[in-house]
Amino acid sequence: MKTIVKNNLSEKYSKGTIIIHWLSFLLIIALIPTGIIMEDMEPGVAKINLLRLHALVGIIVFVLTLVRVWFFFRHKRPSKLETGSTIHNKLVVWIENSFYYLLILLCLTGIATIVMGNLGEALQSNDASLLPKNLNVSPLYVHKASAMLLIILLLGHIGGVINHYVKNKENTIKRITP
Repeated sequence: MKTIVKNNLSEKYSKGTIIIHWLSFLLIIALIPTGIIMEDMEPGVAKINLLRLHALVGIIVFVLTLVRVWFFFRHKRPSKLETGSTIHNKLVVWIENSFYYLLILLCLTGIATIVMGNLGEALQSNDASLLPKNLNVSPLYVHKASAMLLIILLLGHIGGVINHYVKNKENTIKRITP
């Protein structure tokens, strides 16, 4: 039988971590539809503009993720949330850590796609005629698969917050808000 645990929600993440968390969340939410929309677009001005925006926001997320990793090791963190289940506790830690790995992988595969797909010149010159009709580079496939995994983890993370609130009557968002 699962034990209901009451966590100390007064422990908070550092202000820098909180800002990066929410800013990254908003930027990732913007990246998802831009990637989906861009996938089916024909080469043209609209696609190159969307690609430029997607790449720029992706690089910002990459930098924010690296800074957040630095904060992770340099600042005190609140104790891990307890769920009452050892397996669930391990799943929570696995999901949290997976976000870092996936975000870094997504950014690196995005950069590799630009380099291996020869998209750099098109982006710099704003010349849509330099965009390939069909981009067929392996980092793009890893990028797409990683994005799908990130969406699944994001939904799981949001579901976990809701689950904590419903089952334990704990508003865990207090830990990651100023």
